[in-house]
Amino acid sequence: MTPREVVRAVVNFEEPDRLPLSISAHSIIRKQQGLTQEQFLLLPPEEQAQSTVDVNRRYGGDILAAGFNGTLAVKALGGKVKFREKGFADVQEPLINNIAELDAIDPERVKKDFHYQSAFEVAKSIVALAGNDYLVSTGSWGPFTQAGLLFGAEPLMRACLRDSEAVRALLDFTFELIKACSEEIIALGIGVGGLADPSSSGDMISRKVFEEFSLPYLRKVYDWYRSRGLITTLHICGDIADRLDLIPETGAQILSLDYKVSMKRAAELLGGKVVIGGNADPVGVIMMGDGETVRKAYLDIFEQVEGVPYVLMAGCGIPGGTPLSNIEVMRDLAYATVPHYRR
Repeated sequence: MTPREVVRAVVNFEEPDRLPLSISAHSIIRKQQGLTQEQFLLLPPEEQAQSTVDVNRRYGGDILAAGFNGTLAVKALGGKVKFREKGFADVQEPLINNIAELDAIDPERVKKDFHYQSAFEVAKSIVALAGNDYLVSTGSWGPFTQAGLLFGAEPLMRACLRDSEAVRALLDFTFELIKACSEEIIALGIGVGGLADPSSSGDMISRKVFEEFSLPYLRKVYDWYRSRGLITTLHICGDIADRLDLIPETGAQILSLDYKVSMKRAAELLGGKVVIGGNADPVGVIMMGDGETVRKAYLDIFEQVEGVPYVLMAGCGIPGGTPLSNIEVMRDLAYATVPHYRR
């Protein structure tokens, strides 16, 4: 089966001929080449695209990533963003101090930004290179996390307790911003829509706040993705054990789990409802461990999720200092494992 066929099989709860694999060795390769994120994003779009595809083909990732970074969307709207020497860009300070200020900001402004225009051209090239073999994914911060980047995480948390109407206005804006950042790119032939929503973690907000504010807007984005024929994926960092049962309501088809969450518990709650992925510790196991440590960690995970649709991936973003040999162990395990689902 091609990578595209493997992914489509698992989201349809059909048994593929091997485990689907979602890994990104791109930041590792970039670091070894001595390139920062800022430097890489200044390369010609065709070169960025070819690098993305080449890394996936070598290390076995089944989904190609493209699209416009939600942090850079803050910059495109006039916010202060700084590229780090290692890792990704950070928002230096909130774009707004008062939610009412959003009335004067048009989300469509992002399309005039250099990095957006470059990302569009990169995505166009990646879709062309993917052909019929790969699905291409475009991703974004989840609405609640994006709201924190625009307004500040702490002010957002306080507003959830004091001014729910204003928070919903902010989340309405982030929904429109996600659409502005991705609608033209999706139209190129994107097959997967992903959200990463770390601020929706149990380490950040209560189940009640998640249910009242985050969940409805995750569902809103996923409804929009699904209306465009996309497979939907979700990653929430940290411990989400107390809200696992709510995940099917979001509309996510694949849930990527952090290493803090019990995969056995997730399989019991979500098996047959949502495809689960994860969740080896990206630092303690994948970066710091040797190949045997990585292999044993995933064999244990396989036992916990036995019989349910599963995607092999890390428990969060894989650090740039990770040995590529450990990524190869993940790839080889996925390619050597044939799943059999419970009936």
